[in-house]
Amino acid sequence: MKERYYINGVGIVSPQRTFDNAEFLNEITHYNENVLHCVLPEFKEYINPIQLRRLSRMLRVGLSAAVICLRDSKEIAPHGIITGTGYGFLHETAKFLEEIYQYNEKQLTPTYFMQSTYNALAGLVALTLKCKGYNNTHVNKGFAFETSLHDAMMHLTPDASQTFLVGAFDETDKAQFNIHSQIGYYKAEPIDSLKLFEYKTTGTLQGEGAAFFSISGTPGENVLCELADLKMIFCPEDSHSLAMDVNEFLSANNITTDQVDVLVSGLSGDVKNDEKLKVVIETEFNHSIDVRFKHLSGEYCTASSFGCWVGASILKKQYIPDVLRFNNTIATNPKTVLIINQYMGRNYSLILLKNK
Repeated sequence: MKERYYINGVGIVSPQRTFDNAEFLNEITHYNENVLHCVLPEFKEYINPIQLRRLSRMLRVGLSAAVICLRDSKEIAPHGIITGTGYGFLHETAKFLEEIYQYNEKQLTPTYFMQSTYNALAGLVALTLKCKGYNNTHVNKGFAFETSLHDAMMHLTPDASQTFLVGAFDETDKAQFNIHSQIGYYKAEPIDSLKLFEYKTTGTLQGEGAAFFSISGTPGENVLCELADLKMIFCPEDSHSLAMDVNEFLSANNITTDQVDVLVSGLSGDVKNDEKLKVVIETEFNHSIDVRFKHLSGEYCTASSFGCWVGASILKKQYIPDVLRFNNTIATNPKTVLIINQYMGRNYSLILLKNK
């Protein structure tokens, strides 16, 4: 019998006002630039003010997301904490490297080093929540969030009663934006973020965010949905190969493409990198509601965590905001959501969510 996993709570800070779980994209933040920054909550509501002043911006964002998630799940403390990130804390890393050069490797500020390591957020969350259990951080670019989810699922297989806090984070960085722009990853000219998919050009928007999910083998008091399965696909040869992988994945879960009520796609507005996924959507999912999210979140290594939040929220609230919809398909009481994300045309992932 296949194991079952549940998302019992969520917490997310992103370029939209997403930190309030009582709302679901009620207020949309509009950008006329190619870099999307997080809409920040009032940190004092989630972090001790004494602790707050010693933390970098992204650590504040990540810790707030974790606390929001824990409150949403109504759990006292998780059994373990798992995070995923593509590039970690770029700003603190840059500050540390600048000091190495400026002071000739002498009299360095230890704070910049401690807050620049990839596992700084997982460690901070553990210390704050007094969690002495399993603690791990996965750093593998476009599969970082999915690997973190898979890690939690493997731990829950022998003991479904446990709860893991699974998170993902990445931040914007000017140097990274300039480097990636030179190889066409981002749009050459500033665009209207809400019209991202109307620009038939290469490149996308740079985004950032931190998201946490409370994952358990048993449904909690505030369960959002079931995390049915996930799969990672690296560099499929073409759209036909990708379609075969998608159908095999769905078949293994005893459903067909026609039974997917909502398709949350990771189309990024880049005509080159979106090509394979767009063909699969048009040929395999013409009966599903077409939901997209990267015009709201931007593109980053762990943007699929934003997509997962969108899918879980749709199943929990049984509502799809107009800003997410990109076709006229109607589905009442959606029961099945499939998230297909692509990162830079290399990393493809499938996350299947079902109504609880």
